Amino acid sequence: MSANDVRPVSELFADALTQLSRLMRNELQLARAEMSMKAGQAMTAIGLLAGAAIVLIPTLVVLLLSLAAWLVERGMRPSAAHLIAGGIGLLVVVILGGIGLNRLKTNSLVPQRTLDQLQQDAAAAKEHV
Repeated sequence: MSANDVRPVSELFADALTQLSRLMRNELQLARAEMSMKAGQAMTAIGLLAGAAIVLIPTLVVLLLSLAAWLVERGMRPSAAHLIAGGIGLLVVVILGGIGLNRLKTNSLVPQRTLDQLQQDAAAAKEHV
């Protein structure tokens, strides 16, 4: 018999509680770090969307007006030319908005590594009980 086998149950229980407490602190630190990283990613995505919107608006106006003028020069009625140019502008907005929203999906903000680690810890705890 080793020295560990003769320890009283109260000491074993205290050690188990200490280890559980240490494990929970480590998991909490991991969750905080991962959430901080995810929040940083979300802020970057929002910043990119805002920057794109600021630059995109005047650029699209000029490009769409140029497209409409070009279509008129090609013999199209002005109303139809502006409608086509507006439709193309709307398509660009939908594409850019979709990309931005995709980056902000809830799944991308979930601390997946922390959740995986908690599941592994729970499985390991069940094996030892």
